[in-house]
Amino acid sequence: MTQADLFVRSRWQQLADAINEHNNAYYVLDKPSISDREYDRLFLELQELESAHPELATADSPSSRVGGAPLDGLTRYEHPTPMLSLNNSYDAEEIREFEERVRRFLGGSAPATIPYLVEPKLDGIAMELIYTGGVLEVGVTRGDGTVGQEVTTNVRTIRNVPLKFRGATAPARLAVRGEVVMTKDGFQALNKRRAEKGDKTYVNARNSTGGLVRNRKPEEAAAAPLRFYCHSAGIAEGVEWASQSGFMELARAYGFQTARGIKLCEGIEQAIAHLDVIEGMRADYAYDIDGAVLKVDSAALQGRLGFVSRAPRWAIAYKYAAEQAETTLLAIEIQVGRTGVLTPVARLEPVFVGGVNVSNATLHNAEELERKDVRPGDRVVIQRAGDVIPQVVKSLPRTEDRPAFVFPETCPDCGTAVVQPEGEAAIRCPNQIGCPAQVRTGVEHFVSRLAMDIDGLGSKRVEQLLLEELIADASDIFVLDQHRSGLLMMEGMADKRVDNLLAAIDEAKGRTSARLLFGLGIRHVGETVAKKVMQHFVSFAALRAATEEELAEADEVGPIVAKSIATWFASEANRGLLDRMRERGVQFPDAEVVEVSGDNPFAGKIVVVTGTLESMGRKEAQAAVEAVGGKSSGSVSSKTDYLVAGAKAGSKLKKAEKLGIEVLDEAAFLALLNG
Repeated sequence: MTQADLFVRSRWQQLADAINEHNNAYYVLDKPSISDREYDRLFLELQELESAHPELATADSPSSRVGGAPLDGLTRYEHPTPMLSLNNSYDAEEIREFEERVRRFLGGSAPATIPYLVEPKLDGIAMELIYTGGVLEVGVTRGDGTVGQEVTTNVRTIRNVPLKFRGATAPARLAVRGEVVMTKDGFQALNKRRAEKGDKTYVNARNSTGGLVRNRKPEEAAAAPLRFYCHSAGIAEGVEWASQSGFMELARAYGFQTARGIKLCEGIEQAIAHLDVIEGMRADYAYDIDGAVLKVDSAALQGRLGFVSRAPRWAIAYKYAAEQAETTLLAIEIQVGRTGVLTPVARLEPVFVGGVNVSNATLHNAEELERKDVRPGDRVVIQRAGDVIPQVVKSLPRTEDRPAFVFPETCPDCGTAVVQPEGEAAIRCPNQIGCPAQVRTGVEHFVSRLAMDIDGLGSKRVEQLLLEELIADASDIFVLDQHRSGLLMMEGMADKRVDNLLAAIDEAKGRTSARLLFGLGIRHVGETVAKKVMQHFVSFAALRAATEEELAEADEVGPIVAKSIATWFASEANRGLLDRMRERGVQFPDAEVVEVSGDNPFAGKIVVVTGTLESMGRKEAQAAVEAVGGKSSGSVSSKTDYLVAGAKAGSKLKKAEKLGIEVLDEAAFLALLNG
């Protein structure tokens, strides 16, 4: 190597070290050490050196943060050790119960006072960063906890992610885990830039973070205000720590950023008090948090406590109540659903709450509307229920009188006089066949994924088909091949798309009768009930001929459900709909009857599955129980034989324990399932 080469390499190293230090000062410590102009000058010099000497552009170079060539796709990557989830709690008493479980498991060896590390729970995208020799090797999303998606190129663009550990020594291999989040201010600024360019704005910070992390264009991830906050470790080779708090100190020394508000607490009561402190800081965080996490601090105790199903015994999440905000109620409108229910919807002055700009919220029903006395023009408090569905909580005191909203006596879509069945809070339009709103939402339900699953028929396309009068009800979908020219004239439709749609419709003709029954939208007939009914009657012909009393004999079909099904099939219009479907090629196959051999422990038993399983989805577990002659149920009762409890098992687990029902973890469930 010549003197000139040595000088170039030395200068590159100086620039790289300086830029990394300035990045840490700016993004991690929030203490900028030089001006933006001076930083840009250093970065430009580094890029020029790498352009002239490509061998210098290593994986840990600061230049790798600017993105790169588009990705062909994301590959699956198996975590060296599983990324577990956490069980949830919602009040202080459940936290005390958590410590009682910890003490019971540890027995007499439990210390008099157990130290806990309490930290905010960031509402972001879980990520594992794997370092070899202190250099970032792989970034992978959580996925299902066992296998995630490899997103290393995009992770490198996150400014506060160390590409190389700080300090002289580094372990052979260390997986650092945490959350990728977007700051609130950064999210607003990103949306403003997108709106100015005419691009579609993002709905909320968490969803846009997930999309950008998996984006196939790394330059878009690089331009986004993403940050990574470390909270734990996975595989660790060549490094140890005595406590969770000790690991966090080590991570900060390596250059990782950790969330504000982390505290080591002596005992459970101090930990509970700090949960309230973090909640009080919630609005002041630069990013969204939805709770806090409490962890047994001692690494030795963590090792002894181990894991149950997909969650550690030594940690628990504490979920805060939904965030609330104030805004003005501009108007109240009525929406008609597929079963004819009239739902009042609040049109709001847009307000940011729970990471989302909210302009609409549910008011539930006429009874609730009257109870809350919410009126157009009021200042109202809203929240996102379960941080998902926006709802109006209450009106604030009025400074002037306003007229109360008058609930309509006729359907706003078809003009039919509305009814309120005895004992129900819902007000309904009884015109199921002729009400445009019910027809539209009914067809949308019929083609949905869990029903007939017709790809290419989303809500917008269904609305187009109805407006163009290419269909009048669900049965007309199966003769759309006769209207190819009309389909081609619709916005966004071309030959290939029409071909795909018609192929999807043809495939749907052979769907199971249980899917078809669910898709009909009969009140009280959900996916599970539809399966039980078809298992009982086997054929659609037998179902159509069944009396109300015979219907009530099927599993999970009580008098109310039986009456609803019998009433639906008694309608000439509904029977005509089914006849037209059969004439147009829908096959109505008989249900497969599961033979109960009695050999499997689940045969003839009622099994409820709750929480998240590692080896399969909940529906797969229910199907597996039914395949060996068991009966899956969605609710726990005194008749339940087993509860299978995965991670994040909640109220069903509590009820099962109260009723003395046998609870199985995933390993025990699989053992019984396999006989």
